Amino acid sequence: MHASEAVIDPASEKPISQDELVRLFSVLSHDLKSPIFAIDGFSELLLADCADKLDEEGQDFLRRIRSSAQQMKRVVEDMSHMVKLLARPSIRKPTPLLEIVEEVIQKHNYAIEEGGVTFDVPSDLPVVNVDAEKLREAIGAIVSNALFFTDRAKGERHIAFKVSQDDGTHRVCIQDNGIGIEPKYAPQVFELGGMSKLEKERGGGPGYGLYLAKRAIEEEGGALSVDSTPQEGSSFCFTLPV
Repeated sequence: MHASEAVIDPASEKPISQDELVRLFSVLSHDLKSPIFAIDGFSELLLADCADKLDEEGQDFLRRIRSSAQQMKRVVEDMSHMVKLLARPSIRKPTPLLEIVEEVIQKHNYAIEEGGVTFDVPSDLPVVNVDAEKLREAIGAIVSNALFFTDRAKGERHIAFKVSQDDGTHRVCIQDNGIGIEPKYAPQVFELGGMSKLEKERGGGPGYGLYLAKRAIEEEGGALSVDSTPQEGSSFCFTLPV
């Protein structure tokens, strides 16, 4: 949504600007955080101080309550970040793509080490004229997706970056050897909430990472697509202007 666009509220028939929507979401997320923190905090206290008064089933219920509260907190924080990131204009400057990829790997270092994931990253990645924060979020969402959707044993998980240049564009592909995507789901993965069904089947989150990645890359003048084979892996490819 661009700054000039607006959403019509059917009840009032008055246009709601993008800035108003961002402010509205900021207020809502702020109001949600207080009860979420309370649920998380009190459930932690109960587990610490009253666990001996509960049987194993009661303790399990409390752990589930706290886990759900922490997940809600992460969702609110992630959504708030996404809204603010997509709402602001891109600030582009020449940035080494290798620098962005290394920052993404560092951010996901724990999951990478826990899964024994190997990375193949060329040292000669190009310098790209982009909003570094938006591209970092886009690549991070793709890498996070690859780390999550895999059933391979520790040490057998692999992610590779491949880059080529054609027709005035850089083409970057991030390939994994995870579970892949069923053909019936492939058209949906970049839609808002399109990954929800897949993620919920595996105990995951709300499924907006690839939507964010697509929007962020499109704002940089590129395009994002996926080629996937079930049980073999996926290749997410995006283009950026040279």
